[in-house]
Amino acid sequence: MRLVELSRREHGGLRIRGELVEATAAGQHLIPIVASEFRKAATQYPIVFAKNPETGRFNSYVLSGLGVKENLFWSGTELDVAYVPLNVRRQPFYVGMNDAPADAGGGANVLCIDLDSACLDPAGKKTLVNPDGTDSAYLKEILSILNELVAGQAATEQLIGTLLSLRLLAPILLDIALDDGTPLTLKGLYGLDEEKFRELDEGTIARLWKAGHLDLIYSVLLGSGQLFKLSPSADASARHTGSTRGRAGAERSAC
Repeated sequence: MRLVELSRREHGGLRIRGELVEATAAGQHLIPIVASEFRKAATQYPIVFAKNPETGRFNSYVLSGLGVKENLFWSGTELDVAYVPLNVRRQPFYVGMNDAPADAGGGANVLCIDLDSACLDPAGKKTLVNPDGTDSAYLKEILSILNELVAGQAATEQLIGTLLSLRLLAPILLDIALDDGTPLTLKGLYGLDEEKFRELDEGTIARLWKAGHLDLIYSVLLGSGQLFKLSPSADASARHTGSTRGRAGAERSAC
């Protein structure tokens, strides 16, 4: 990866092959999402939480495979899904931070591009600037996606903080077996403890609703039912805070 701040003048001639953008997720089994994506994502994927191995802080993800670097929605040419997460659609663009001194605008977010991305191709149909030097419709779409990701980070952190304070996050212990008897165990993922959620008093539920967290919680619960899309031949049943059991087996790390 070679990230640089995007310059309309210097990089205006770059072109993006849109059909290669989704290919960047072909080897991702965990794709980060923000709270504003939960409703759409829950119709397609399990929504899970995992700790950053460096910081120990939780983040939210869609689970797209049962093995590391395995995306079961990747068809070989595209993601066979109704909803593609923002963190995939924004490729090869990122949000960086201006390293100029504070009194010169340092610390502000800046648009960056990965010059090593396979999405960059002179034959690509997506352009960054119009002939008159203004941002193209494609680049405006990318900026909108990145703005949603940046704005959504705070809301996502607030939700996770609330779930932790109520002790509603619990490990998902997945123990399933495929039809051919192949065992598969996942560790390192967290989901909502539905039993503890149902024990919350009316006052707490009201506060969750007022904070806009209740519908997000229900989205996570709804998404948990998508887990078996990832292993349609699995002999298993699911519940959080316990284990998802089929026939016992060896383990694959999910993180």
